[in-house]
Amino acid sequence: MASHPDPEVRDIELQKFALRDMTDFQAITLVAKRRGGKPQLPPEIQRWSRVAALALALLCAACGGGPVPSAPTPAPPRSGEMCLADLRTKGAFFELAAAPAANACMVDTPVSAEGLAAAFATPATMSCALADRLMDFDLNVVQPTALQMFGRKVVLLRHLGAYACRLEASRRHDRLSQHAYGLAIDLGGFTLSDGTRIDVEKDWTRDDARGRFLRAIARGACSYFSVVLTPASNSLHRDHLHLDIGPDRLCSVA
Repeated sequence: MASHPDPEVRDIELQKFALRDMTDFQAITLVAKRRGGKPQLPPEIQRWSRVAALALALLCAACGGGPVPSAPTPAPPRSGEMCLADLRTKGAFFELAAAPAANACMVDTPVSAEGLAAAFATPATMSCALADRLMDFDLNVVQPTALQMFGRKVVLLRHLGAYACRLEASRRHDRLSQHAYGLAIDLGGFTLSDGTRIDVEKDWTRDDARGRFLRAIARGACSYFSVVLTPASNSLHRDHLHLDIGPDRLCSVA
C-alpha cells in the first residue's frame, strides 16, 4: 500500500487497511475474548450471523456546509482517579494504558478503551477524559437516536484512530493535533443490533434513515465535544466524524 504524504490521511488509511477483512461479528467476538468471556450478542445479530454462516457453508458445499455556532459549550473534562471512577461507574470496558514515550505528546490518565455503551471494533488509546465524554455521548445521543430511528441499539463503534503523536493535518501544521494528547477520536461507522451497518463515507449524504442518523448524532456531538468535524467540513473528513475535547470550538455538521 502506497504511503500518503499527509500524516492524518496516512493514519486513517492504515487503520482501514488493517480492518478491511474483519467483519463486525469477528470484532465483537474479539472484544468478548479480551474481556475473558464468550461473545454476548443480541438475539437479532446472533440470528444474522447464523444465517451468514449457513449461506457460507452452502456456498462452499457447492464449490450536509458550515459551522453551527449555537451549540452549548461542553462541560470541563475530568481527569485522574475521579475520571477513572466515573468510567467504572458508567460501565465502560477499559484498561490503564502506558504513558506515551514521546515527550511532546502528553496524555493525561491514558486508557485503552474496548467499549463504552457499545463495543469498539478495536481498542482505542485515549485520555480518560475523552473516554468519559464518549461514554456520555454514546449513552445520551447515539443510543437514543438509534432507538428512535431504527428501533435498535448500536452494538459496535468502528473508529479510525484516537491517540497518535503527530501534527495537525487539516488546519495548521505548526502545532500538535489533539490526537497527540489523546483528546480526539475519528469515528468511521456504527453497527446496529440486527447487523445493519452505517458508514460515514457511504451514508452521510443519503436522504434516508442512515444519513439522518449520522447528521443527527453529529449535531448532538456538539454539546459534548469542543470540535466536531464531518464530511461537510472538508475532504480529509469524508469518511469519519472527528470528535475532540481540545481548546478550540467548532461545530461543522451541515
